[in-house]
Amino acid sequence: MAVKKSNYSDDKTNTWLDMRKMLSEFNRSLTLIVDKDLLLANAISKIKQISPVDKISFFLLRHDTDQFLLADTSQPEEEVPRNTMFNMKSKLVNWLSVNESYLLVSQSPSIVIYFSEQEQAVINTMKAEFIYPLKVMNRLSGLVFIGRKMKGNKFIREELDLLTLLLDQAALAFENALLYEEQSVRIKKMYRADRLAILGQLAAGAAHEIRNPLTAIRSTIQYLGKGMQDPDKAEMINELMEEVDRINKIVQGLLSFAKPSELETAKVDVDKLLQQTFVLINNMIQKQHVNVLYNIQTDDTGIIADPAQLKQVFLNIILNAIEAMTDMPDKELTITIENSQHIDLHSRYIIISFEDKGIGIGKEDVENVFNPFYTTKKDGTGLGLPISYGIVNRHKGEIEVDSQQGSGTKIMIKLPQPLR
Repeated sequence: MAVKKSNYSDDKTNTWLDMRKMLSEFNRSLTLIVDKDLLLANAISKIKQISPVDKISFFLLRHDTDQFLLADTSQPEEEVPRNTMFNMKSKLVNWLSVNESYLLVSQSPSIVIYFSEQEQAVINTMKAEFIYPLKVMNRLSGLVFIGRKMKGNKFIREELDLLTLLLDQAALAFENALLYEEQSVRIKKMYRADRLAILGQLAAGAAHEIRNPLTAIRSTIQYLGKGMQDPDKAEMINELMEEVDRINKIVQGLLSFAKPSELETAKVDVDKLLQQTFVLINNMIQKQHVNVLYNIQTDDTGIIADPAQLKQVFLNIILNAIEAMTDMPDKELTITIENSQHIDLHSRYIIISFEDKGIGIGKEDVENVFNPFYTTKKDGTGLGLPISYGIVNRHKGEIEVDSQQGSGTKIMIKLPQPLR
């Protein structure tokens, strides 16, 4: 009796050949895509084609903070909170850097137990099984977490080889995309600085032209109001004076933006300066029932700065955050102080971030927040953030805004910090 030959082996071979063809096409696509988000989405899609998994997360290195931040994930937020991150000092990162190899979690309990409790908790919550280091020029540039296979099967050798090949191909593309993104940000900052410089010149001229006649108007109104017996007319006089004072306040803001005060620098402790700022607005914080979370992730919070002007920046940002949360059910403001990697042999950045759960700003409007008179507040002048930008810029620092409509706003200030 003739025995029918099985086609299983041939089918399996054809499957892996198709996978390698897919990887070849993916490799070609890497040279055509510079958008980081598109690259990540493409990589997640290809991983799912190689292996039946649905839990995939990418963490990419942010060069200014030496932190691996969540760049993209196919998992829900309860499994991977959007603020999940790893730093260069973490035991997981150190193991991946030293061993230059992937980690299969279920097969390596003696290795996993070496990690910190927090790292183990993240791995368990993410249900990670395969952790891979992205490397560029012998330097760790990212981490990839892939969950267990849907039917609970183990990864086979062919899958691991294909995943390794795909992620090694993708690592350089991610690095180039990040560099392209950073360069685009630098160009935007240069454009913003030039634009604000021109606006400052216009503002100075406008403020001068407005202030002179405004002084005459105020004096005339005061003269007409002397001895006014008619209560209705007296009320009108008072309203006019209030409007004149409001205009004068705007003019003063324009002058502060256009012709800022010289810096009077000294040794400043950012932590103490923030504590002093809280004292000034503590009543408003309590009245609005705002929960302030204050995190210090560094032992060194000393810089060279103008304390008065820096306090003005902190006040502007915190007051904006409180107002943005006025009608929100969850009023929470998180303030974090941390350090970045070294700028050079003698300095690094100290980073102060303010993250609220307010109404947020649409993506199309984020670039406008540093423009004079742009405001989302009913009674705002739109000069607080432009003035803050100028103060930070004169300190040779940077200020960035990240916001989404309905999801809050994060403002990050980076100031040079001399190394001891």
